[in-house]
Amino acid sequence: MQKLLCAIILAGAVFISSSWIGTANQHRKQKFVVNGTIMQTVSYCGGAAPPQQILDSSNTPKPVPYGKLFVRSGKINAEGKPVIETIKADENGNFSVRLPAGNYCLVEEWKSRPFKLPANNENQTVDSACFRNLYNTCDYELHITHKNISGLRIIFHRGCPYNQPCISYRGPLPPKNAPRPK
Repeated sequence: MQKLLCAIILAGAVFISSSWIGTANQHRKQKFVVNGTIMQTVSYCGGAAPPQQILDSSNTPKPVPYGKLFVRSGKINAEGKPVIETIKADENGNFSVRLPAGNYCLVEEWKSRPFKLPANNENQTVDSACFRNLYNTCDYELHITHKNISGLRIIFHRGCPYNQPCISYRGPLPPKNAPRPK
């Protein structure tokens, strides 16, 4: 009788603990919806002078049609960490992705591939330590708690080809704006 009672108590304890573990695992694996827009601002890089309203609007973020971001877990873009998800925007720059709670590092495509240092040449010198740090930095850090996220805006700035981070450029520049006739 005592053995039977012990077996029943043990079976009950196993059932309760497995239910608790199952619930904890289910909660950990639950995915949350993240909705947002991939956007960018663009520098004016010389050439024919656009109207002032276009120059003024270059600082206003605009959607990136069909933009892509690559998701790695954690808070740094460590080379060798797998890309666990690809975020693909629609024609209006909008996206929706489902991820479990946690910290995520979102990067552009060049940072999703193995690290490659640009070559120095007669027009540019690359600061290798700076460029490695740039590669390891997330373009956007996403922190998901136990709730959905809506209306997220991820904004990038596109600079001129001759004014990129970690690269000293000495080559030819686009012509300066011609003065406007009055």
